[in-house]
Amino acid sequence: MSATTEQDDAVREVKSAAREINDDLHNAANQAGRKVRGMIDAAGDEVSYVSDRLTSEFQTNPLRSGVIALGVGVLLGALLRR
Repeated sequence: MSATTEQDDAVREVKSAAREINDDLHNAANQAGRKVRGMIDAAGDEVSYVSDRLTSEFQTNPLRSGVIALGVGVLLGALLRR
C-alpha cells in the first residue's frame, strides 16, 4: 500500500469517527432536551395546580387569606429592612 492510500484511509477513518461523535452528541442533546421539556411541563402543571388551589382558598376564605397575606407582607418587610 502506498503512503497516499494509507493517508486517505486514515482521513476516512477520522471523518467516520467524527460523524459518529457528532451523531452521539446530537442524540444526547435531543435526549437532554426532552428531559428538560418534561421537567418544565411538570413544573408548569404544579404551578397551575397551586394557582388553582390558592384561587379557591382566597374565594372560600377571603378574610383569613387577607390576614395571612398581611402577616407575610409585614414579615417580609421586616426581613428586607435589615
